[in-house]
Amino acid sequence: MRIDRRVDISLRTQQFVLVAARMGSFHRAAKLLRVDHSVIVRTINRLERDLGIKLFDRNRTRFVVTSAGVIFVKQIREAVEYVERACNLARYHAQVERGALRIGYSSHVHSRLVPVLERWSLSTSQAGIGAQTSEDYSQKTATSRLELTSGPTGQLIELVSQGRLHAGFGIQPIGEEELIVHPIARETFCLAISKNHRFAKHTSIYAKDLDGETIFFLPRTSHPAFHDQTIEYIGSTGAKPVLREVISLTHALEIVAHNFGVALLPRSASHVSHIGVLFKPIADSLLSIETAFFRRFDQQDDRLPIFIDQLLSHIKTSSLNR
Repeated sequence: MRIDRRVDISLRTQQFVLVAARMGSFHRAAKLLRVDHSVIVRTINRLERDLGIKLFDRNRTRFVVTSAGVIFVKQIREAVEYVERACNLARYHAQVERGALRIGYSSHVHSRLVPVLERWSLSTSQAGIGAQTSEDYSQKTATSRLELTSGPTGQLIELVSQGRLHAGFGIQPIGEEELIVHPIARETFCLAISKNHRFAKHTSIYAKDLDGETIFFLPRTSHPAFHDQTIEYIGSTGAKPVLREVISLTHALEIVAHNFGVALLPRSASHVSHIGVLFKPIADSLLSIETAFFRRFDQQDDRLPIFIDQLLSHIKTSSLNR
């Protein structure tokens, strides 16, 4: 392949072209990229001069991409996508060479799943992934380690998509086209309340009963789609609670124990004991939370299917889906 060395086609130049075409203005592109307007103008003027064509038709009142520019922008966009993919694949292969299988999980997944992952992480630091159930596999991966990373589902999706993590456990919905999603366990919600709360004598609670209650729930930033889906369902019952955000289960239980409100939690959280706190099941079966395992569709690490098969086998014999 021959490249015209007279043309400055650096990644920075390509970025300037793409953003200018998308924003419809050099000024807006400069503001978005946080560079001086004159830098973008000079760079694109030089590129047009080197190419011998006009990419943009612009004056004081007009800014449009020329017909030649449309073709150029389309090809450049594809080239940038290939570069990004090359970076992601390089990170992925570097992880494989380091020997660690990097798995992410959200703190909001099924509460009984996290201890399983942590025990496996500890055991594989010495014996290799699958050592406790697969002799052949442990011999194959005796130097492998399971490294865990905790974070919001949205952040884990980004890390898996970029190849920084091999796979992740998060909360549905997970709608990225590049990812394959395996549902793990679905559970309903429970309500954590103070022992002096008006619901203390109830055997179960419906979403409509939450009208006027101060409810502590996971931050919207941790998973906007799931957060909105849950709150919309509660609203559809006619209930209008006062919503507050809480980061961790421990913090939520502390708040509830002091009767500052109630906490909407996954049903599996009810196995955690806390002085002064009662757990009441939410009777609405449609109000649920689903833990899922996700990976890139082109993920080729042969340790991953063995890992998930062993995990699913463990789940079938545990209480995750009860």
